[in-house]
Amino acid sequence: MEDERKMSISEAVVMNGGNGPYSYEQNSSYQKGVAAAAMDMIKEALPTTLDLNHLPLSSPNPIIRIADFGCSTGLTSIQAIETIVQCLLDLIKPIKEPRFRTLEFQAIFNDLPTNDFNTIFTNHLPVRRRYYAMAAPGSFHGRLLPTASLHFAYSSCALHWLSRVPQEILDKSSRAWNGERIYHVNSPAEVVGAYSAQFGRDMEMFLSARAEEMISEGLIFMVVPGVPDLVHDSQTTVGSEFELLGSCLVDMANEGIISKAKVGSFNLPMYFPSEKEMKQVVSRNKFFHIERIQTLSHPKMHVAFSTPESRSLCLRVGLEGLLRHHFGDELIIDDLFHRHSLKVAKSLFFLKPESYESITFFVVLKRKKSEENI
Repeated sequence: MEDERKMSISEAVVMNGGNGPYSYEQNSSYQKGVAAAAMDMIKEALPTTLDLNHLPLSSPNPIIRIADFGCSTGLTSIQAIETIVQCLLDLIKPIKEPRFRTLEFQAIFNDLPTNDFNTIFTNHLPVRRRYYAMAAPGSFHGRLLPTASLHFAYSSCALHWLSRVPQEILDKSSRAWNGERIYHVNSPAEVVGAYSAQFGRDMEMFLSARAEEMISEGLIFMVVPGVPDLVHDSQTTVGSEFELLGSCLVDMANEGIISKAKVGSFNLPMYFPSEKEMKQVVSRNKFFHIERIQTLSHPKMHVAFSTPESRSLCLRVGLEGLLRHHFGDELIIDDLFHRHSLKVAKSLFFLKPESYESITFFVVLKRKKSEENI
């Protein structure tokens, strides 16, 4: 029963599909800015981290496979694949080796089974392209591809989503019980620790799965939203927005609109690591060399979403499926996010955005050779 519940929660964690006013397609300008900055970093990193002379390729029909893990529905996934393919073509062009003359590319787009893959393939996939495209539905916390078949992996603004809510924060007898809070802002240290530990376990599962799928010296590019070291959650943009959303749910419960018990059992399955945590988690894995970990320079949230309504829309795009899954028909989504936008308009993180901080990490990992995994 627990496995069924876990699976259904995972399937609810998808961005709103389609092309309507509440879709990820129409409300992802912040993510597009992050992805654009990441593309510049990939163009810089690929030539210095990739050794084409030692890149294992099948024969006589060599194929390079590139996968985007957590592709969602937007244009940014296609742009990432196009950037990596073009970089590789530029690097291969001056090489005269026969094995590169018939080289082909395969692009693999991964997200949960309930993701709107049709929007990617119908709206964004170029008719004229240098790669073959396919979808690989499933959780990226487990295996998705054959052994040693993948050359390059990419993931942007996806790895902060957890595979599950830490179980101890739902246990009223635990010191990590999170009460009516939906995130760990202003929560006991035990709650923060439970979230951090779950993030660490999930990253280990992600990297272990990719290690089995990737060839020796294959590369992973990860773009992970996080928070600066030594900054309290209440002084981060994302933490403050979640705190406001939680207060709106409590208000609706106090008014008898939704169940207080359901509010008490609702927690967001996501975690934004600090720079120190990110380095520790990546350093613990035994399958990859760390080529670089740095912060991206990109437009901040208050630039991408300049009105209270657009800020609430951004949140709705990512959380609506999860909220509907947990609360069912008793929660009126329009009412919830209208309340949220009213509170955003009066909030300090909106009125004085320079006082609130968030960062995004750019991480490059190289798969160790098999003999190095000992």
